[in-house]
Amino acid sequence: MPEKQVKPWYKVWWIWVIIVVVLFVLFSMIGGNSSDHSDDSSSSKDVKTTKGTTKKTSDSTSALDKQYKVGQTIDYKGYKIKVDDVTYDNGSEYENPKSGNKYVVSKVTIKNDTDDKQDYNPFDFKLSANGNATDLDESTGNDNYDNNDLSSGTLEKGASVTGYLIGQANPNAKLKLQYQPNYFDNKTVDVDLN
Repeated sequence: MPEKQVKPWYKVWWIWVIIVVVLFVLFSMIGGNSSDHSDDSSSSKDVKTTKGTTKKTSDSTSALDKQYKVGQTIDYKGYKIKVDDVTYDNGSEYENPKSGNKYVVSKVTIKNDTDDKQDYNPFDFKLSANGNATDLDESTGNDNYDNNDLSSGTLEKGASVTGYLIGQANPNAKLKLQYQPNYFDNKTVDVDLN
């Protein structure tokens, strides 16, 4: 009877599958630890506003917990956001808010004072009315607002953009513009609008 020839270990397919899975797990663990260290290194940065400087205590918690007002500049890691003005609009003949609501039009300026390009997107912002956050994707029928809304794009170092974010809410509600700096984290920077 002929002897069965044994394949060398490196020619067995399932050994390579195990090696790839182990390497994937190791790199995932190493990558997770390095992102934790980068958060720790950024925890000692200052967050500046036009009203003063607030020292961050743990990661970005104190900056995210602070309440801002219209006209204050939020400096979030060199990415500066300012709500320049808030206007309430009744709409037009063709565009009307829901009964009891008005269009809430926030004029926002974003400036990139970081050393890298920074993306911006209107979906990073929400309008909160008494804690109910909604998207800012309305049209008022007023060409001044609708044709100059904040769209998405990329800012080079030192560049800025200004545009309108339009939502609708009851003007008697507690209104806030919420900026979510990190898509994977629900924390927001809030600006009181009234």
